[in-house]
Amino acid sequence: MRFVADDPNLLSEERLARAYVSGMDESPTFGRTLRSGDQVVVERVEDSSGCFHIPWPIAGAGDWLLGTSSLVERERPYRLEVELARGLLFRVRDQLAGWEQLGLRLSDPVRDGVREATRLFSRAATTQATDPSAASRLANEAIARAADTACLLADLYAEQALDIRMAGGKKLTTLLGVRLGPKAPRGPTAKRIAETFNLAAVSCGWGLCEPIEGTREWEPVDKPLDWARSAGLRVCAGPLLEFDERLMPDWSYLWEGDLETLTSLMLGHVRAAVQRYRGRVQLWHVASKINRERVLSLTDEQRLNVTAAAVRAVRQLDPNTPVVVGVDQPWGEYRAKRPAELSPLDYADALERADLGVAGFDLQLDIGYRPDGSELRNPLALSRLVDLWNLRLESPLMLSLAFPASAEEDPQADPRLSVVAAGDKPDLLTPERQAEWASRRLPMLLAKNAVQVALWSELTDHGAHRLPNAGLWDARKQERPIVGKLNELRKRLLA
Repeated sequence: MRFVADDPNLLSEERLARAYVSGMDESPTFGRTLRSGDQVVVERVEDSSGCFHIPWPIAGAGDWLLGTSSLVERERPYRLEVELARGLLFRVRDQLAGWEQLGLRLSDPVRDGVREATRLFSRAATTQATDPSAASRLANEAIARAADTACLLADLYAEQALDIRMAGGKKLTTLLGVRLGPKAPRGPTAKRIAETFNLAAVSCGWGLCEPIEGTREWEPVDKPLDWARSAGLRVCAGPLLEFDERLMPDWSYLWEGDLETLTSLMLGHVRAAVQRYRGRVQLWHVASKINRERVLSLTDEQRLNVTAAAVRAVRQLDPNTPVVVGVDQPWGEYRAKRPAELSPLDYADALERADLGVAGFDLQLDIGYRPDGSELRNPLALSRLVDLWNLRLESPLMLSLAFPASAEEDPQADPRLSVVAAGDKPDLLTPERQAEWASRRLPMLLAKNAVQVALWSELTDHGAHRLPNAGLWDARKQERPIVGKLNELRKRLLA
């Protein structure tokens, strides 16, 4: 596929490195995107049609990952702005039609937005041959209007779906949680957490609990877990196994390549944790990032087998407490940069078919980060993702969420991760923007029956943490506006 754009500055190497082609299911296919003169060229092994996705600036919102509609390969280049407008407008209209069939009542702003975006796109599509620059300008205007309309449509769906679910004054039984650090919260922070959330996730990973082979340290688990129980919060313990090269014990790499020993060591940690904490937790998070490669040289099949054995071990020792398993990058962005046979859904489907008793799956949604996070997208893409997983698996979902409050350097975060949500306008990311994102996206997700747990992944930016600037409290231990928004959601929506 080939594309030309009116503004070549938007086709930076950094943006092209994040671009890919997908099928209609939006699952990426392996390939590369590069500049060749004034054209963007997409090279893939497959020669079938597909949707081209690239981060694109949305006025006032940062970079959204936009996708074209399905395009065939050809020598003549497509005009990128026009095709991105076509793709976004198609997705908005398609989702609108689907929700209308389910009984959604449209508002005038949504109708007007769709009508105006369609008018602008039609003009762009019909002038691209005679006046390419004008077509690109009109297409960008159509993108902006369609993006605004997508947000309004998501808000409208959330409002009406929640009204139905909460008819008669009922409140949702959904759990709203936060991941705690290795120390128990204290003072006003502890009080604020207890009144905002009804679930605490307590890390219990192998690397955290067994930093020295044969010596287990439970204090980083005991303290936050005991505090959560004393505060009346339900407890999710885990992940017990985290398939991340930085979260495995350093000494475990001495056994790299020895599958039998590694499996025995991992299951030893799982059994020790369950025996210690059973009866004190309401949910076991057995394994996370099961679709992450390059960890201890384990193959896809070996990671699945270890995960399945860990689930069986937990179920044997604590048969009454539900277990969940987590995947990273649920849109499968990693498949664009390396040939991978399995999509995130395929991993989950394999465990589901094994009939292990997995109660649900955790989708790790680190929005606006790379390389191991997920791009900021049209909010309707979040809705489609949840619907797709629910349709395929019919299992409850846990969503582990994060969104940055700043694009500034965060020296105490994982240096492998960078913030990309703001594009080339870092001032767009502020604590207020983080709060707005959470307050508008969470109701849409909570409105879905499939979502049983929504968990914020970072408590604070103070001290060592994984995601840059995603904490509910900043590096100076100051509460960010997002806490107030989550508190309001808890009181308004949740039992």
